[in-house]
Amino acid sequence: MRSKSIVLVLLLMLVSVGLVKAAPPADKPLTNQDVISMVKSLLPDSVIISSIKTNDTDFDISATGLIALKKAGVTAKIMEAMLDAVNKKNGVNVPAAATTSAAQGQAGPVSSAPAGIPVSGFTSPTGGAPMGFQPAWQPTVLAALGGTKTNLAAEATQIVQTKSKATSLSALAADQALDQALQVGAQTAQQALLKSGSTMALTAINPGFAVVSGIMAYRAKQAKITYVWALNGGSAGSTMASNNLPTFEANYAGLPGVNADQFEPVIVKLSPTPQSNFRLVGATEAASAAAQDKQQDWPIYSSFVEDRVSSKVDKLGSGHARVTPAAALGPGEYAIALRPTDKSHKFSGEEVGKNQAEGLLFNYTWPFSVK
Repeated sequence: MRSKSIVLVLLLMLVSVGLVKAAPPADKPLTNQDVISMVKSLLPDSVIISSIKTNDTDFDISATGLIALKKAGVTAKIMEAMLDAVNKKNGVNVPAAATTSAAQGQAGPVSSAPAGIPVSGFTSPTGGAPMGFQPAWQPTVLAALGGTKTNLAAEATQIVQTKSKATSLSALAADQALDQALQVGAQTAQQALLKSGSTMALTAINPGFAVVSGIMAYRAKQAKITYVWALNGGSAGSTMASNNLPTFEANYAGLPGVNADQFEPVIVKLSPTPQSNFRLVGATEAASAAAQDKQQDWPIYSSFVEDRVSSKVDKLGSGHARVTPAAALGPGEYAIALRPTDKSHKFSGEEVGKNQAEGLLFNYTWPFSVK
């Protein structure tokens, strides 16, 4: 009997030691992976946010880190708490009202950080102007394949310049100068996001011309340069099988300052950059000062280079249309974009640069992967 008791005590001691070794150190900072694990374990947002607020943290809020969080299903509220934690750790003071209105998609003062759509859904994006107000715009793109329907997540393009000619997207994707500009742009957006603390930039890494000036010295001397629209991240979160014929229903009515009847949804194939994690959407050549012009005199789309997929567009109403590819889509990266029905349609460079009105409509895409 006594020997059995000794064996039982020894077993309990071994189990206790094992549990102590298996448990993480109490003072280990929370990481992105810890947050993702809690989300996948279906813990309530309030519990995860409380854990973030009461523990030391070591979060990665780089462009890559934020995109990974979004794809893992981390909500905007949780990412807001993560950003707050990083801000506090770095001694950055962010007014609570600004970040709260941005995260909840409410009209109200917002920061001048790059604009975007919160990862929690298609709530109103905000303009890039300081202390602006969010337009009442809730665009959606629904992908239908057989009996399955999926809402595609919206992403805003990053716009940079290069001296290379806009001959093709594949040629631009191999341009090292463009690759450098894209990386600088993503870093600039991440820094702006850190300073602002606003989740409005989570899915729209550096839309508009946040990094247009000062990257390359030749710009001031050159009459024309190439503007490139690109998405951050190597692939989209939504995936469908190849050799299928999906349909996409876009609803883009209600954006202030835009005649929705002058735009239609199109399908474009994206060109991934081999050097880094970006997907090129399109490009055009224009005067170096075009981005600062307030007049509506920039015919962006008249010479826009993109890999447009042959498709049929059915108008369902004002700002409401269905687009179907003419043939089954092969493997690759694609996106639904909103383009002028008249290729000579003119934009205000300032609106494009600040991600406002027609510029906002042109800058956003709804990407998806075909495997």
